[in-house]
Amino acid sequence: ASDNAREDSNSGNLQGWRGCEHYDRGCLLKAPCCDKLYTCRLCHDNNEDHQLDGFKVKEVQCINCEKIQHAQQTCEECSTLFGEYYCSICHLFDQDKKQYHCETVEFVGLVQRKIFSIV
Repeated sequence: ASDNAREDSNSGNLQGWRGCEHYDRGCLLKAPCCDKLYTCRLCHDNNEDHQLDGFKVKEVQCINCEKIQHAQQTCEECSTLFGEYYCSICHLFDQDKKQYHCETVEFVGLVQRKIFSIV
């Protein structure tokens, strides 16, 4: 496991939130490109010489019980909520329920294109 990811996660807990400076979440992403654990793809990219493709993330580690499991919204071992919002397409976890991601963004873009083509 990456010491940076764990330090980010632990300092977040001390401040009353979980995660890193980018996202409030209850899990670490297991990067398939290097098998390291990071709080988010931005933390990964800032510490590695390559980029993490969020679409390829298949596993996460719970920050409470440390169980590595398939990416999902809730820990299968201790029921920790990884994020109020979870995108199963790109594996974005966050406490902000107002996130608009992947399918929603594609749908909104389609509606906007149709509206502008009518005008």
